[in-house]
Amino acid sequence: MARKQPKNQLRLDFSVRGNRIVLPLGQIESQRSAELLFEGLVSGEWVIEPAGDIADISYAQDIVQQIGHRLPYPEGIKIAQLHFADDHFKGFSAIFNQKGWVFVNAKADINERNYQIHLLTVSLGLSSAYPARTSLASRSERLVFDALLPYKDVQSFFRTNISTIPVFLAYDISNFFKVPFQVVLKRALQLEIISDQQYRNFMAVQPQAFSKPRELFVSKDGNIDDLEAQLFGDENLE
Repeated sequence: MARKQPKNQLRLDFSVRGNRIVLPLGQIESQRSAELLFEGLVSGEWVIEPAGDIADISYAQDIVQQIGHRLPYPEGIKIAQLHFADDHFKGFSAIFNQKGWVFVNAKADINERNYQIHLLTVSLGLSSAYPARTSLASRSERLVFDALLPYKDVQSFFRTNISTIPVFLAYDISNFFKVPFQVVLKRALQLEIISDQQYRNFMAVQPQAFSKPRELFVSKDGNIDDLEAQLFGDENLE
C-alpha cells in the first residue's frame, strides 16, 4: 500500500525528461495546486497545446528583453494563462519537455498576472544560479523591481509628508506600473521613499477606479507587446 502524502508536504520529483517545477507562487494551498496541475500535465491527463479553452498562450521574449539581463533562459519560454485553475492558484514556472513555461491563473487581476508573469519568467533565467527557492524568488523580484519600478517613477507618486492615499490614486498608481498597488508600496519601502508608518497606512488602501475616466499621464513608451495586448487590450473596447 502506498504511503499517504502528508497534507503539508509537496511532491516535487518531476524528473522524467527533466520536467520540474522551478518556482511556485503563493502559500501551501497554491503550491499544492501547482504541483497537481503539473503532475497532470506531465502524466498526460491534460495538454497545454494547442491553445484554446484550457489556456491562452503567448511568448515571453518581450519580457526577457525588458528585464535586460543576459541570463541563461531555457529556449522558447511560453506563458500559459490557465482558465480552469482554482481561485487560490497563483502560478508557477517550470521546465516541461525541455522548454521553459510560465503558468498563471487567467482569473486573477490583470496587474497581478502581469507582475507574476514577469517574476516567473525571470526565475527561469536565474534558476541555475539560485537553486534554493527562497533565494531564487528574492533575486527574481529584485530584477523585476528594477525593470518595472524604477526609482524615479516610484518616487514621483509619494511624498514624505503624506499619511493617506485616496483609493482612486492607488488605482491609478497600480495601473501605471501594471502591478498590484501593494507591490509598488513594497518597492517604495525598499527604496526608502516611504517610511514604515506610511507603508502600514497605505497597505490598508483598497484601490478603486475613479467614478469618471481620467488620464494620469502618458508614458514615454507607447508600445504594446503581445503579452500586454492579451492582458490589457480589452480595456479599451468599452
